[in-house]
Amino acid sequence: MKQGAFAFRYAEAVPFLRLDSIGWQYTDDPGYEHHGRTRPDRGHVIFQYTLSGEGKLRYGDETWTVSPGSGLLVSVPGDYRYYWEQRSGAPWEFLWINIAGEDALRLAERIRALRGPVVRLSPRSRAIRRGWKLYRAVSEDRLTDAVELSTQTYGVLIAMLEPEAAEAEEPDLPAPLRRATRLMKERFREALSLEDIAGHSGVSAAYLCRLFQSRLGVSPLEYMRRRRVEAAVTLLRRTDESIAAIGERCGFDSPSYFGKVFRQYIGLSPREYRSATIDHPYETVFLE
Repeated sequence: MKQGAFAFRYAEAVPFLRLDSIGWQYTDDPGYEHHGRTRPDRGHVIFQYTLSGEGKLRYGDETWTVSPGSGLLVSVPGDYRYYWEQRSGAPWEFLWINIAGEDALRLAERIRALRGPVVRLSPRSRAIRRGWKLYRAVSEDRLTDAVELSTQTYGVLIAMLEPEAAEAEEPDLPAPLRRATRLMKERFREALSLEDIAGHSGVSAAYLCRLFQSRLGVSPLEYMRRRRVEAAVTLLRRTDESIAAIGERCGFDSPSYFGKVFRQYIGLSPREYRSATIDHPYETVFLE
């Protein structure tokens, strides 16, 4: 991909979040700065993610350094100023996205409440991968469809609300984690202990727990329970087996424990879920 900047002007009012412009560029201009009270694009949100070098953001009474792996997130108007300082010694290279609409303003406010005006994001995070995907779609594929642009832009912002463990997660899981999750998906019906899973994965139980918490945000046994409940939902919908038989098939050691765990995740007992086909018509539920 090549560096560039691309803007959109819609012939008709668009009733949802709108991508106003997107770009990949750098600056070493001492005069580069933007003031939140004087920018003309009111009602917009700007996300500017540092690739190399660094910029500065004065937000309220605080000044932040926007270094690689972080991006400023501001709304127009606002009490802020972002700029490049010549004494930083290197140009500021960044990917930026300018987004318009009430939904953009609401999402940005939620993200700042959770993460602050400078959001730390791994280059491999879902948000940044989606940002590059959007840039590629615009710069190389010449995407101009307003709905698709909006859909992809929503995805960038939504991903910024992920927990830190999830945003740092790379697409490829470590081999012990892959072995453990595959085992649990294939043999969730069995009474596997933590030691069984760790032994199959080739690591200690303590290390496996740390891997699960840091990469997936759950313990190994919690991951197992979710797979069991998912399987139970499908059996409740697709078979006429008794509740007790389904619980046993899905690895629960007693009907009462099956009912307790099922309600914890689904909000209904297994029997209630089976009969509530109008309000809950799903044969498959993913528990993440």
